[in-house]
Amino acid sequence: MENADEVPYTVDEIAGKLKCSRGWVQLSIDAGCPQGDDGKIRIRDFMLFQLTNIHKIRELAGLEPIATDASAGDLRPNVKAILTTQLEWLQLRSSKDSVKRAAKLVFDRLQTMSEI
Repeated sequence: MENADEVPYTVDEIAGKLKCSRGWVQLSIDAGCPQGDDGKIRIRDFMLFQLTNIHKIRELAGLEPIATDASAGDLRPNVKAILTTQLEWLQLRSSKDSVKRAAKLVFDRLQTMSEI
C-alpha cells in the first residue's frame, strides 16, 4: 500500500483532497509544479513546490511580491505566504461575492497575526 502523499492525483482530485480550487492547483502547475507523464501530481510534490516557489506563484498570479524569512533549511515562514497568496488570489479570481468576502475577512485576520 502506498503512502497517501506518494499517490499521484489528477488536478480535480488534488483540489478535492486539499479543499482548494481547481484554479489554484492549475496556477501552481502553470508556475512549474512537477507532474508525471500522465499529468498527475503527488500531494507531497505539490506542497513542496508551493513552499519553495511561492514567489513564482505570486508573480504568475499578478500579485505583488511578498517578503518571507524562509531559508533552505526552514520553509515554515512560507506557509503564511502561501495562505496569504491563496486568500489574495481568491479575492481577485472568485466569481462568488461570498467567497471574496470570506477570503478578505480571513486575509485581514491573518495579517494581524505575528506568528503562524
